[in-house]
Formats: sequence, C-alpha cells, structure tokens
Amino acid sequence: MNMECVLLASGSKGNSIYVGNDTDAVVIDAGIGYLKRTLESLSLEVSRVRALCVTHEHLDHVRSAKTFVKTMKIPVYGTGGTLDASIRGGFLPHNAKFVVCQDKISKIVGDLSITAFHTRHDATEPSGFVIDDGDARIGVCLDTHEVTSAMLEILRNCDAVVLESNYCSSAMQNNTFPDCTTCRNCGAHCCGNRHVLRLYPQYLKDRIREVGHLSNENSAAVQRLFDGNVGIIALAHLSENYNRPNLARESAEAASKESGTVIHVCDQLPEYRERRLVRFTV
Repeated sequence: MNMECVLLASGSKGNSIYVGNDTDAVVIDAGIGYLKRTLESLSLEVSRVRALCVTHEHLDHVRSAKTFVKTMKIPVYGTGGTLDASIRGGFLPHNAKFVVCQDKISKIVGDLSITAFHTRHDATEPSGFVIDDGDARIGVCLDTHEVTSAMLEILRNCDAVVLESNYCSSAMQNNTFPDCTTCRNCGAHCCGNRHVLRLYPQYLKDRIREVGHLSNENSAAVQRLFDGNVGIIALAHLSENYNRPNLARESAEAASKESGTVIHVCDQLPEYRERRLVRFTV
C-alpha cells in the first residue's frame, strides 16, 4: 500500500507534515493555523488521522496543536520532555491522551508504526520520527544542528526522508549568497542581488549554527552517507533570510550524484503552497 507525505508548511513561520496510507495517517507538528481546514483543502482524508506527533515545543511546531487535538480528538505522541514542555507552555490540552515515545522504540497506531529518535536542538527533548506501514518508511528529521551516527542509522533505512537544510554557510558568514550554478525560478526574485533579506545579530547566528539548525553543506554531507539508499529526499525548514531554494537543491544534487535520488525543496517564500507544494508517494 502506498504511503503519501505532504509538507503542509515548513520554516520558521510554521511546520506541519502529513504522512499516511489508504487507511491510517499521522500529522507531525502543528505549527500552522487552520490545520484541519488545510488538510481538507488538499483532499486529505482527516478521518484517517490517528495521532499528532510533536517533534519539540517551539512555537513554529506547536502553534495550533491544542486546537487541532481538541478538534480531532486524537492522542499526542512525543518524548516525555517535549510533552511536558508543551503542556507547561499551554500548547497542548491537559486532558488529551499522551503517548510517551522513547528513543527508537516503536509505537503501533492502526497500520502504522511510529518510531521517535533523538535530535540535537535547543529544546527540552527534541526528536524526529519514522513512520512505517510495513511497505514504506518515511523519516522526518527537522531542527537539528547535527546528525549523529545513531540518527543516520535510522534515516538511511528509510525510503524517503524529510531532512532539514536550513541555511547557506557562506551567507551566514558573509551576509551575501554565492551565485546559483543554474538560475531556476525559485521564487526568490533575486535579480542578481546576493545580499540576505534581513541581517541576524551575531548571537542568533551562533545559536543557529551551534545548537539550532543544519546547514545546506551539512545536510548534503548527511545525504552522501545515505549511499543512495534513500530514494526521495525532501529538503525542509529553509531559512527565509539565509537560504535560497536553488542553493539547497544544488547542494543536494551534488551529494546525490548519479544515485537517482529524487530531490524536493520545500520553502516558505510567498506563494510556495500554491506553486511548489511538496507532495510525494512512496
């Protein structure tokens, strides 16, 4: 049975991913408003959604979690630290059903298996998830400043991976972008302007690099270690200010070489949802 993955939103403005097959589905993160309505607008059957999986408690991942859980009447899956922090922050209802996920120990939801794994981010106990229906495995790895050998082990056995590619290292260093090898219509409308949109203070740059997110270059290094085993890679959580879709794609394509890996890029630039919504089937 085919499993579908839809990146409903990705980036600092909000994150949410739908993963499901013909009978069961889960939503990973609820960082956008009107989430149920968004699912319906994309003809995704909301009656199949069995759970909300939360990667960590930051606002761009849990903004509408409380409303979504109450409306859908579904349980919430996450690490103990993530669930506690989300409840304390008022992002989850106290009376919801909570399922505590431990590192690499699977939980069964309908025909799906949910496996959490630890990530590296400045949150209480952040995690990624692998969703498996017995025929296909989709991994989601966002908001991590590095991919450890333990994380790599679980991701490289997936058929598809949603992987962070947050910022361009040279742009973060110099506040200017390198030239794109090929000028694609990425939506940035740069017209040759290589300067970043908005300058970050040094403390924020340090936080992103040291405890926050994965660069294009580090993301590409991880992809090389997949050794062509992962058939689909969706690049996600691109910075609106310190990345451009073309640069993330070019890094990924150089890493995949002749492996035949399909590369998707999910960005948060204007009109992305209407024109470049990432939606694929494994």
